[in-house]
Amino acid sequence: MGREKSKRGVLVRVIRKDVALAIRLDDAVQVEIGSDLWRRDVFVTEGALDEERFEAMKFDDKELADFGYYVLARLYAYKQMGEVP
Repeated sequence: MGREKSKRGVLVRVIRKDVALAIRLDDAVQVEIGSDLWRRDVFVTEGALDEERFEAMKFDDKELADFGYYVLARLYAYKQMGEVP
C-alpha cells in the first residue's frame, strides 16, 4: 500500500469585481490528511456574471449543465491522476 495523499477538490466562490460578479474556480488541497481544513492551491478559471441574473437565479439549462460538467470533469481528472485517495 502506498503513502496516503491529501485530498484534492474544487473551490467555487463568488467575488465582487467593480460593478459585476465573478465566479472563480480554484484547485483546493486538504491541509493535512484527515483534516477538514482546505487551502486554495491553484487558480483554474474565472467568469463574469451579471449580478441581476445571479440574484434572480436566471440561468438556462445549458449554462447550468456546462458549469456542473466543468466541476465534475475537474474532480474526475483528480481521480485519474491518483490525487483522490
